Amino acid sequence: MTFSLPPRSVLLIISGSIAAFKAPELIRSLRAEGIQVRCVLTRGGSEFVTPLTLQALSGQPVHTDLFSLTAEQEMGHIALSRSADLIVVCPASANMLARMAAGCRMIWPAQSCWRRIPR
Repeated sequence: MTFSLPPRSVLLIISGSIAAFKAPELIRSLRAEGIQVRCVLTRGGSEFVTPLTLQALSGQPVHTDLFSLTAEQEMGHIALSRSADLIVVCPASANMLARMAAGCRMIWPAQSCWRRIPR
């Protein structure tokens, strides 16, 4: 029997769906358990929740752009997925699920997930 340790850090990808308004509640619950939360907010997700709200609750900068010049000096989109013990897509819009299932790396939050899937 194997036991796994609970995650210490979570990468939370928030995509465009009406359920995105629940993301702040999820962040609050994870932080209450002592889990570090980093957020990626898609363009569609930003229609339902603001980066400022997510940053205030997570205590971390919110990533909204793959090619942010400051983050990309350290190849930030790769570091994000590698630093997390767990990647959570919440809410997982139909578009995001379809792109991840098809292996489409056209949108950068899906790229973070794709790199972590065992082959």
